[in-house]
Amino acid sequence: MSDLALELRQTRYVLAGFLRNARAVVFVIVMPIVLLVLFNSIFGSATSTTRVRGAHIALHAYFTAGIIAYAIMLSAFSSLMISITTAREAGRLKRYRGTPMPPWVFLGAQILANIALVMVMVVALLILGRVAYDVHVPAGQIGSLAVYVVVGTAALCSLGIALTRFTTTPDAASAIGPFATVILGFISGTFIPVSQLPGWLSDLGRVFPLAHLAEGLQASLLPHGGGLDATNLAVLVTWGLAGLALALRTFAWEPLAAGD
Repeated sequence: MSDLALELRQTRYVLAGFLRNARAVVFVIVMPIVLLVLFNSIFGSATSTTRVRGAHIALHAYFTAGIIAYAIMLSAFSSLMISITTAREAGRLKRYRGTPMPPWVFLGAQILANIALVMVMVVALLILGRVAYDVHVPAGQIGSLAVYVVVGTAALCSLGIALTRFTTTPDAASAIGPFATVILGFISGTFIPVSQLPGWLSDLGRVFPLAHLAEGLQASLLPHGGGLDATNLAVLVTWGLAGLALALRTFAWEPLAAGD
């Protein structure tokens, strides 16, 4: 079997496992839909606007893009960290490592499966935004939105995989992943418009990748299109490469809870 066929087969197994996990489905798919409805219903209106890259954007579009960014981090970072830590501590990764399957196939399948899941989720959220809140994706910006989704998902997957070296138990991963996601959500312009944040807090948020993913997605929904931004992409790629480098050096296949 070719490496590509093996990668695709492993990706299919990862997706099948995800769909059998009710907690993961609720956490990754149902929660973003609920958040999108809540934020757009409570804080958005047909006439309210805020600013992204100096341009006005409807709050409905702003929150739709922000919740998409938050949902990507939930799936690619938090949920992936929890699932890998749980599999490792249950001994499943150790058994994987004992098979002829190359390690990069397993890790690559995690990223590809997340990209596939996120793509479906993004389409669902955009359809909901269009039907319920009149949120439009400019035709010329579909490509830039897709680039942000793929690059952002891959970067956050790399970070989630890398940090499993420091989550020695599923309980630790279940605390660290969601906590980091929620905190970054508040300071990255997903829950609160950046214009309403204190300057020092928005500057802190821009150190991390979620703020750049959110801004890129929000700019893609501007009426005249914001296009790709070199700074946002550079930050996402830098964080992704840093996570990948750390994961390649420190990823653990055997349980860590016993101090191994």
